[in-house]
Amino acid sequence: MNTRFFLDAVVGIVCIVVGFFLYQNYWDSFLATLSNENPTHTVYIGSAAIAVTVADTDERRKQGLSGVRSLDEREGKLFIFPQDGKHGIWMKDMHIPIDIVWIDKNLTIVHVAKNVSPDTYPEVFSPQQDARFVLEMNAHFLDSLRVSVGDTLTLPAMLLPEDIKKNLQQ
Repeated sequence: MNTRFFLDAVVGIVCIVVGFFLYQNYWDSFLATLSNENPTHTVYIGSAAIAVTVADTDERRKQGLSGVRSLDEREGKLFIFPQDGKHGIWMKDMHIPIDIVWIDKNLTIVHVAKNVSPDTYPEVFSPQQDARFVLEMNAHFLDSLRVSVGDTLTLPAMLLPEDIKKNLQQ
């Protein structure tokens, strides 16, 4: 009788600990998936596919990857800005190092920052020329695929702002 009680107690404690861990690390992603609030899209650098969620509002751009504790190998965040600019990125509330890629209106990579550490906050990273998009991924991703300035990005048409669609069709 005591052995059964002890075993049930241990199983219960393990379930609580695992539940707490899952809640801490995955609850926001779980809710976003359920609500389809921020769906995943596939973008390409060359032939490399990257699953991205999109930050296309001021609120989502401000949040970025803050609070994210890990990314899958080919996962990232794509920031879409309403106009070209030297859009700065900082590492506020970041937990993981990332590679940052700035892309212009022609979908060409114009600047990269590699292996940017969370410890760099409050430093702001910006390109030297205007960009329309920013892509954040795991650190060392760019080196592993030999991605560099001048490479191009392919985006689903549904993510392209109207002015860029018109530009690309000409």
